[in-house]
Amino acid sequence: MKILNRLLYTLAVTTLVLPGTAGAQGTEKFTYDGPVITVRLSHSAPATFPTIKSTLDPWVKMVEQESNGKIRVEKYYGGVLHSAKDGFKAAVNDITDFTPAYTMYQAGSFQLHHVLGLPFAFPNAAVASRVAEELYPKYFKKEYEAMGVYLANYSVTGAYNLFTRKPVRTLEDVKGMKIRASGGSGTTMVKALGAVPVSTPATESYAAFQRGMVDGVAFYDTGAIGYRVHEVSKYMTDLKLNNSPLAYAFNKKSFDSYPPEVKRFMYRMLRRLNQMSGNEFDRYDSLSRKTIEESGVKVIHPSPEELERWKKAVEPMWEDFIRENEAKGLPARQLVSDLRSLTRKYSTWTPEQLMQAAIDDPVKGIIDGM
Repeated sequence: MKILNRLLYTLAVTTLVLPGTAGAQGTEKFTYDGPVITVRLSHSAPATFPTIKSTLDPWVKMVEQESNGKIRVEKYYGGVLHSAKDGFKAAVNDITDFTPAYTMYQAGSFQLHHVLGLPFAFPNAAVASRVAEELYPKYFKKEYEAMGVYLANYSVTGAYNLFTRKPVRTLEDVKGMKIRASGGSGTTMVKALGAVPVSTPATESYAAFQRGMVDGVAFYDTGAIGYRVHEVSKYMTDLKLNNSPLAYAFNKKSFDSYPPEVKRFMYRMLRRLNQMSGNEFDRYDSLSRKTIEESGVKVIHPSPEELERWKKAVEPMWEDFIRENEAKGLPARQLVSDLRSLTRKYSTWTPEQLMQAAIDDPVKGIIDGM
């Protein structure tokens, strides 16, 4: 309840200034008076998923209120329109307007984007969310839009931990285990730890674990609760391995059809959703950890010395990423440098400061002309 109250407080503050942004845009009012525009929002997670209830639903309400009812959002949760793997196809084929389109499920179509899932990159989801969007126009836009969509926003998850049935206390304990991985950098990371990655969508994690198809699941705490992974786990090793950059796509045909004022309004709303999501992933992970412990899952906290061994095992992934992409003529080394510089900058900011930056200084250029 405390977490939800904090979010609602943030929303109450931000709605006072939602129609404007920094600079010349700050005085802009939403005066569109044409026909009601319907936006179809789809998601593979159920309506009961924690961050759907505490982030997407309040955001939808905010969009509808701040647009004076001129934008109506139809919500299709629980995979009723398409599967988690088919976000790109659904947006391109006009099945939906706004949906998660996960790069890790089509890892071969992306190169530089995988840097966001490299291990131990970010201190929390809020910082990761801001950094991801700042890097996007320069480094990720070309390959993401090549999929036939616009990036709507990033919603970077909390840090991934290891859920298992047998205790994993040391690096040696995970060797040879079949671990559910999300794909992309997550798959490479599991290999680097000496385990066997099994690429499985989040929605299928519970079934894969319950049926013995995997020996463990790498997941952030709130995801484990939302998809009930904790119910079939006995142990959780607190590693904070990496964050998963959940990218949301926007149907290009739909967005391009909007009047200019509506485009600008939706763009600003999506920048706020970026920080609403990041902040809420961080806040809800704390609440989820309590639920995990209360359910009987034993949480293992490796010593600093042991955790350093895990970090060393995956550290070569960074140089491998640079070498492989530089060989393709891509600016991977500069990307890593910029990522680390931005992360240092924002690591000192509070959640409130990051949210205010999304209002006063929204990232520009994620969609051309915005």
